[in-house]
Amino acid sequence: MKILFVCTGNTCRSPMAEGLFRKMMQERELEDKVLCQSAGLAAVEGMPVSENAVLACQELGVDISDHTARRITGEEIPVWDLYFPMSKTHGYILEQAGVPNQKIYVPHYIPDPFGQDLEVYPVPGQAPGGAGGLFHRLRVPAAGVRAAVKEGATVNVIPMAPEHLDALAALERACFPRPWSRESLAEELTNPAACFLVAAEGDRVLGYGGMHCAAGECYVDNIAVDPACRRQGVGTALVTALREAARARGGEFLSLEVRPSNTGAVALYTGLGFQSVGRRKNFYTQPVEDALLLTLGLGEEEALC
Repeated sequence: MKILFVCTGNTCRSPMAEGLFRKMMQERELEDKVLCQSAGLAAVEGMPVSENAVLACQELGVDISDHTARRITGEEIPVWDLYFPMSKTHGYILEQAGVPNQKIYVPHYIPDPFGQDLEVYPVPGQAPGGAGGLFHRLRVPAAGVRAAVKEGATVNVIPMAPEHLDALAALERACFPRPWSRESLAEELTNPAACFLVAAEGDRVLGYGGMHCAAGECYVDNIAVDPACRRQGVGTALVTALREAARARGGEFLSLEVRPSNTGAVALYTGLGFQSVGRRKNFYTQPVEDALLLTLGLGEEEALC
């Protein structure tokens, strides 16, 4: 898998993301399976990395001191499997240059710290920008990459977007007796408490998962996988990405309900560390069935699992 981080000048944000992501891949023993680089849309070739970016990454045990800036070229666009721009604007420019939307994942807007003091490069536990913010926000794509590589699949987990709605509404109808409508899914695009992610392979939607977070607890609403794509690592990639997104939002618990008769889903969740904490009587209809309530603790000691 080939991954490119993109910002403007390739002297602060994207080299920091490259270094932090490389560390995550090493900790997951995936460094030999993932090629990770960075580039800038308007970079001055050979410009040294920002001194404060180096110092901020050192706080997290990452050395990017030998990085020099480079500009992305049109010829290399087909080379990369995934693009991680540091803002939606960078993502839009990549799309205009010919990068398919399905290959673009925006972890979150990361403010440009170029030319500013070290204080804008916070370490974990401080403000949500800079190295600390990148560290937490990159856990979501790192988890998705880990799951995809582990299962031998080319599954990209990306945020739900308007162009996914038709496919997701059809997926809901194929998977559930009481499906969410397209309108209901569209409402979640602007819901700040919601996090809906899509598993895709190229232009094809393989599945999706959604959750809501409030007061330290995150609740999974739906996990749906195309029946033709089950047992291929798609569910694992989605649940793992939701788990990391819950951590990034400060969640302490991740909970969900599942039919006891859905043994495949129960095995998936328990294999990822969820534990049964209760049962909801006659929770499901069509057919009527109890629900198992499963919960996963999101302690910091598990953050890099």
